[in-house]
Amino acid sequence: MSRPHPRLREASDAGPAPSAPPLLLRPWAYEDAAALVHHHRDPQLRAWLATHLDTERQARAWVAAQSEGRAAGTRVAFAVVEETTAGLTAPLGHVALTGEGDAAARIGYWTAPEARGRGIASRALNLVARWAADGESPFTGRALELVHTVGNEGSCRTALACGFPLAETLPAAPPARPRAQHLHRGTDPRSPRAVQRAARAA
Repeated sequence: MSRPHPRLREASDAGPAPSAPPLLLRPWAYEDAAALVHHHRDPQLRAWLATHLDTERQARAWVAAQSEGRAAGTRVAFAVVEETTAGLTAPLGHVALTGEGDAAARIGYWTAPEARGRGIASRALNLVARWAADGESPFTGRALELVHTVGNEGSCRTALACGFPLAETLPAAPPARPRAQHLHRGTDPRSPRAVQRAARAA
């Protein structure tokens, strides 16, 4: 039987400022379909993502695929929200771990336009990387990698700030890899204090 989908909570003092609401990483739900379509209309996001969700039907199918990956033990995807005094916000981003067998687990992420520049991606990436290293994760003991298209400077800065140095540049190999990509390999998950510094820098 597969484990229940984890919900990852950020420590209340891990944000870039004392007033910043902590992050909660929760499963994607069918109710998020409208938010997903809204975010996927962003030209900057569409420039880097291989999958575009143009309708709520497509978004619900995508949510179902995330659940299937979790059940198979090959993918764990999270909606990134903030825990405010008024309750949970709508999704501000996405972060996911994928991998099969003993191969390295790959982390992917994106941030909604209205949430950029606030360290959301850095904090979510660090939170997932620390969880991947603990005994509750199906990815425990596996190396962590992340890949982004060359030219995506925001993702590159976030990776470097969070302890994922650039390992190599993968040449374009259509159709599976239409553009060259940067491959980053993870080091040790950052401490809470280092997370704060990375969030301010990204």
